[in-house]
Amino acid sequence: MARGMRRSTQSRSERRSFLIVTNGALTENSYLSELKSRMYKSKSLRKSVSVKIEVIEDDPKTLLRKVTAPKATNSGYDEIWIVVDHDGADRTEFLRRCAKKSTKKQKVIGVVSIPCFEVWLVAHYEQIRNYQNQKEAQRHYVQLAGLEQDKQKSLPEDFPWDRIDAACERSRLKGVKLPDANTQGPCPSTTMPHLINALGLRNT
Repeated sequence: MARGMRRSTQSRSERRSFLIVTNGALTENSYLSELKSRMYKSKSLRKSVSVKIEVIEDDPKTLLRKVTAPKATNSGYDEIWIVVDHDGADRTEFLRRCAKKSTKKQKVIGVVSIPCFEVWLVAHYEQIRNYQNQKEAQRHYVQLAGLEQDKQKSLPEDFPWDRIDAACERSRLKGVKLPDANTQGPCPSTTMPHLINALGLRNT
């Protein structure tokens, strides 16, 4: 099995299909694409989960409208996950619309990272800090990852993929509960752990 990619002990009776969409063409896309690649190195994960990553560079509400439009070719997926940043804008209405689009046949779940996706990346290294804005979170990630200035939107070769379990616990301040799916948490926080759980990657 791929290093750091362990299948959850929860059994799956059938293969579930996931469409994971993001408007982050660089950082988010790099992380999600590599996550999928590492997952597919595991035979058990390949049998239980099918994943497609798609980048649509648009605002969250427009992105949601595009992937759930009647003419969209996404009706065959069991779950659609939309990964976006807070970017200083209230995402409550976007998340409410995601929940409203969900049906018994297809879940639609929005994932919001506040203030930005780097909160989730930092959590792979250590407990996140009380960032006041995107720059603080991004600066902390660049320091931990040892990235050059022109590579700050990338992942280092030695990114700690084997610490996903720990990241799920460290992606919010101590004492703060993980926000429910399709809700916006406090700053800083992210609901990425819900996606990790859904993919069967968490073991604790």
